[in-house]
Amino acid sequence: MTPAARIGLAAGLLAAVPTAIATPTAGLGHEFVGEYCVACHSGPDPKGGFRVDSADPTTDAESRQQWQRAADYVSKGVMPPADAPQPSREERDQFADRLVAALAGEDPSGSESVLVRRMNRIEFLNTVRDLFGIREIRLPVTFPDDSTDQRFDTMTEGTYLTPGHLDAYQEVAIDIADRMVPLPSVQQRTYTVDRTGIGIDPSRTKFWLREGDETGLYFTGVNIAGWSGALWNKAFVAQDSGVYRVRMKVSAEAAAGADGKPLRLGFYAFNPVDYNLPKRALRVDLPRVGEVQVTNSEPTFVDAELTLERGETFHFYCENRLAKEYPPALLRQPGNTLDLRRLLATYLTESQDSPEPTIRWERMEITGPVQELPRQREFLVGKPQRDSAYAESILLPLAERAFRRPLTEVERTDLIASVLEHMDQAPDPAYGVHYGIRRILLSPQFLYRETGGGELDDYGLASRLAYFLWSTTPDEELTALARDRRLSDPVTLRSQIRRMTADPKAQEFVKHFSGQWLGGRKAAAVMVCDVRHVWSELIRHGIVRSTQMFFDEILKENRSIREFINSDFTYANEPMRIAWGIPGNEVDLRRLEADQRQSLLWPEPERMDLTQLSADAPAHVATRGGVLGLSSVMAATGDGVESSPILRGVWVLENLFGTPPPPPPADVPALVADTSEARTVREILAAHQSVESCQMCHSKIDPLGLALENYDASGGWRTVYYQEEGTEGPANTVSTASRMEDGTRLGAAQDIKNYLMARPERFTETLASLLLEYATGRELDAADRLVVDGIAAAEPEGGYGFQELIADVARSESFSRR
Repeated sequence: MTPAARIGLAAGLLAAVPTAIATPTAGLGHEFVGEYCVACHSGPDPKGGFRVDSADPTTDAESRQQWQRAADYVSKGVMPPADAPQPSREERDQFADRLVAALAGEDPSGSESVLVRRMNRIEFLNTVRDLFGIREIRLPVTFPDDSTDQRFDTMTEGTYLTPGHLDAYQEVAIDIADRMVPLPSVQQRTYTVDRTGIGIDPSRTKFWLREGDETGLYFTGVNIAGWSGALWNKAFVAQDSGVYRVRMKVSAEAAAGADGKPLRLGFYAFNPVDYNLPKRALRVDLPRVGEVQVTNSEPTFVDAELTLERGETFHFYCENRLAKEYPPALLRQPGNTLDLRRLLATYLTESQDSPEPTIRWERMEITGPVQELPRQREFLVGKPQRDSAYAESILLPLAERAFRRPLTEVERTDLIASVLEHMDQAPDPAYGVHYGIRRILLSPQFLYRETGGGELDDYGLASRLAYFLWSTTPDEELTALARDRRLSDPVTLRSQIRRMTADPKAQEFVKHFSGQWLGGRKAAAVMVCDVRHVWSELIRHGIVRSTQMFFDEILKENRSIREFINSDFTYANEPMRIAWGIPGNEVDLRRLEADQRQSLLWPEPERMDLTQLSADAPAHVATRGGVLGLSSVMAATGDGVESSPILRGVWVLENLFGTPPPPPPADVPALVADTSEARTVREILAAHQSVESCQMCHSKIDPLGLALENYDASGGWRTVYYQEEGTEGPANTVSTASRMEDGTRLGAAQDIKNYLMARPERFTETLASLLLEYATGRELDAADRLVVDGIAAAEPEGGYGFQELIADVARSESFSRR
């Protein structure tokens, strides 16, 4: 029976659900339960801690979840266990549909789920950045971490609010208000510096000097960073956001630069906190904040105005000393400062002491802030006024964007009244505007994305879409569609999904959804033993980025979601390819890492076509397509020292099969199997299965984990286990052969892929469920399970394109339900 037919049957069976299921304490009496469930799930010691004769969903939320899990397990063939009598497919479907249909109705216990969902730290930072257009907004170090015990950091249970959060939010609100409203109390400061206070690499100071000149420095290098062309004041950091005037005493060594135009200096802002040393800030990564031409041949003062945020400083370069500009891609090549000239040889022919046109720099003064930033002037519309019309004109639009919906009349009145009161009491009306910004940012309507129950309106739908795919507030187009009540239209919604996934802000979805689903976050933090495994921090970087790039390609190109199961491509950087043993990459990994640490030019992964590998490439590389070939998954399901077949098996069940094993009963202590005589991983797992209470789950988990044992704890490949030097006897051979409960033989990751490719609806249901959990911030209930079944039933023959699945998830009833 198809999923669609099962859903239709469920509605017809709802009226016929036995009273015993709704009130199990009265005795179930249902033929299916009596024949297939009661034997194991009753009495004083029920398996899984679930008693079908007493778990009552009418009064107990935990029991309701257990019944929902039972419906899933029966429908997917997980239960009854393989060694028990088996129902027919029709019996399974009828029982599961009756149960799901009953549970999908109103909770008979009378409890109502009320969603209270705070923005997590990522969403908060992105939102305030997009609301105000500020480059430098950071959470204080006292800001509590989001909960890490949930599947996703978007889940309601992990976004609680504590006094620590409130203190940190107030600190951020004050910081933002300071950056948006320059108060009369802001002080103007002047900093003076000559060449003794300039930050240049002492080992390369000679390149900036000229014999006989005791006061000047001469620009040189190739304008990449502080160690290759930039100067900066070692002491200066902007104390307030604003425009800063820089007066420099400089002279031009030629009438024009190498490009035929007057020599010029370019200014680039950066936050020195982001770097071990400011000289490591690459120009291509920095915002350009000013420029000045130098046409005078004698030392003369010239002025530049720079737009700086609080906490920033700046590099400045001679922009057109060289005849050729370097390509930004060159900066991502392996190498260090000593290799710089060799790396640039293809593009540049000059040497450090060549007679190319340059600028002589002698000293400078930095004064500021001398005026407001352009965004501050735009926001304030001139000088703040002490009247309601002015307050309404600047604060009401901000509040509507912050609250992600139109304000109620009460909200409008209260906000403006409180701002006017502060204006009347303060010496300057700017203090009232400052207060208004703080009030908006500390309002529950801003901090909480969603509250209450019921269906989302168009504004709520716009907000959920934006935080789902961008981790930030809706843009003007989404808001306009919500205002016109067009966003709920299926055609419009699909069009917006295409637009939003193509937008650069979708990298937030790529980074955070894949990072939590596919292990990127854990892989970024796990401590890998580099004695046991081929490892370097460059491999870690490659593991995290390759997972993001793999996910991004399937998303951006709307590839079939079945490529998550099995694909003919993957991504890897050079250090990963070295670790994989691919010929042509025989570079000393430790030396490569040492070079990279000096320059911070981290090697990015490149796409690998697994159908076009060289004949001498290791065989395992060709099987690395799909998520089970991603090193992030393997590194995240271990401790960095040993792999864990149990954790890997659980990961596959949860994230690919959609049948997570039940948690152990809370009131039953953990049982420890006797593994003292075990010598191999297989023997240890067998010891666990010898314990009756463990066998039920481990018979499902262990075969999947064993099939992945060729992958070591860092995602590398092995055929034997690590053995301490000096240990007698040969190392233990990795053995991956196993058999699933239904008799399917497994011997490698490819066998798991083949199993799923033959049952693609299981992965479709799993991925749709994961997307819904991430987007809605809640665990799915029985009503959501019906929705997921419907999405899987509508899957095209060749599988969903990823964007199409996202669109179907976004237009579902579950997505629009709080």
